[in-house]
Amino acid sequence: MRILVCTKLDLHGAHFANRVLPALAGHEVVGLWLADKNRPAEDNVPELAQLRFLERLLPIDLLFPLIDALPARQADLAPDATFATLGRRHATPVEVITALDAATRARLAALAPDLIIVARFSHLFDAASIGVPRHGILNIHPGRLPGYAGLHAPLRAITDGAGAFGCSVHWITPGIDDGPLLQVIDQPIDLAGNLLDQTAALYPLAIPTVLAVIEACAAGRRPTGTPQDLRLRRYHSMPDAAPFATLARLGTKLWHPDALATWLGRYLPPGVALPPLPGGPR
Repeated sequence: MRILVCTKLDLHGAHFANRVLPALAGHEVVGLWLADKNRPAEDNVPELAQLRFLERLLPIDLLFPLIDALPARQADLAPDATFATLGRRHATPVEVITALDAATRARLAALAPDLIIVARFSHLFDAASIGVPRHGILNIHPGRLPGYAGLHAPLRAITDGAGAFGCSVHWITPGIDDGPLLQVIDQPIDLAGNLLDQTAALYPLAIPTVLAVIEACAAGRRPTGTPQDLRLRRYHSMPDAAPFATLARLGTKLWHPDALATWLGRYLPPGVALPPLPGGPR
């Protein structure tokens, strides 16, 4: 099957891509598309600015270029791969997508994928693009739908007092996070943990469901999913400072330096180490 994988040009996107691409062995992955989109509202809340630095600027702008400058045989020894190394390992073209404009939609049509897998992709597909893959577009959303549609669902789940995060797999429709559901996987919330790590763990939970959908589609049994009860839908836009204040009151950290160092260290080949990271938020 011809598959296009769409994720985000950030650390969570790299974490997901490192796990989904090996799982797709035996299929033709026609491309790895990486959304590059900055929202000005991220500058208005200090915690959002921190997350942007930790998820994007630190790994994508600072660390990954240094790793990509190493000899390929050395970079390939790291447990996890930068996007450039992933493209080389899996013989998959990697492209940064800044907008789903007419030119990008034309490239999508030319790729003619049978299925598109989306996780954390910041751009919205229009109706014409949704019709390009014959089996459709699968989205992995890090929140229990329909109650946690929109942005920063893991943060909302913690601050709402939910007992678990939800990882929802659904078909994409022209709306936002409102297509038929195929599976919702629960993951317990650890208030003693940190938001960054727990968010990263959500997207790979969907891979077994994605593989089951691929197998069914290949056998001519495309699952239709269950329509969402849109009476229960809650859409969340970019958070202001209030949810982060609640997060702090609950004692859940935004990130932890030891956990982040371990995570980033997976992209480093043996013999290369990060310097100690400064302390995280108190």
